[in-house]
Amino acid sequence: MTRSETESQIKSSLHGFLSGLLKTLPGKELGQNIIVFDRFIRDVELNKAVFIDEKGEVSINPSELPSLNLPEVVRKILGYLGDQMEPNLSNLYAKLFIDAYEETRSSSQPAADIWLGQIMRDYGGLLSAYGVVDKLSREVNLPSIFKLMRPGSTHLLKEEKPTESYAMVKEATRYGFRLVCVSKLEPSKVKYRYGLKNVTVIWLTFRKTKEKTVSPDKLGELKLLISNTGAGSVILFDCLKEIKVVNGFKKAVDFLREIIDLCVKNRLVLVVSIDPRSFTAEQLSALEQEFGGSKT
Repeated sequence: MTRSETESQIKSSLHGFLSGLLKTLPGKELGQNIIVFDRFIRDVELNKAVFIDEKGEVSINPSELPSLNLPEVVRKILGYLGDQMEPNLSNLYAKLFIDAYEETRSSSQPAADIWLGQIMRDYGGLLSAYGVVDKLSREVNLPSIFKLMRPGSTHLLKEEKPTESYAMVKEATRYGFRLVCVSKLEPSKVKYRYGLKNVTVIWLTFRKTKEKTVSPDKLGELKLLISNTGAGSVILFDCLKEIKVVNGFKKAVDFLREIIDLCVKNRLVLVVSIDPRSFTAEQLSALEQEFGGSKT
């Protein structure tokens, strides 16, 4: 593909994404979406190349495209919108991302690798949730954690202590995955014991403290908290035994099934660590079935 063809493809991808964004912005009936859109293109430094024409549609000035640092623009767009992209918009963004990467790679493979590595360390979870990772060339050598942390994937780990589970999610945070831990331990202990910094801890306890806590018998409240977690996040449970003891095994499994469905719908990753000694053989079999078969 020639450089002119590459530039034409990027222009088309950029136009498609921005047009999709304009349609999804709130306040269209009141004309507010134009104001919000203008603010957006200014904040991501596209204001010299992009404008709204007399028909209210997105237009791009092709003469300004060569002066743009498109990879940086693509990065700014992801940072600006975060986990707020709807599926249709995220598909358009994935195409724009891949085109920007390929254009950079056509000029310099090392520069493309550096850019990709940096943006994955910051936003890897979102890039996975939005399908960007799946669209990358097979020649790209991705860290193995991206194969494990696929959107909607679930992992049941049977271990006496949740060491492997926390090591897995800690590795994910190194590549831009946000982490939410639902734990029987207070937040400071979770962070200190497992060396976690950028983590939200929901403490499962009957105690009333200033920390973010949920009573073990308030499973509806716990589900609501998890439902507000943004795409590209990992949810870790180390307290299924406590949920079972308080609510009974059947309610615990019903709750777990709802969380699994929620993770698939919201493009989250679920990791559940259990001590197999705390469950009967029949209960372990039932849990494995919820996770699609036997797990280690």
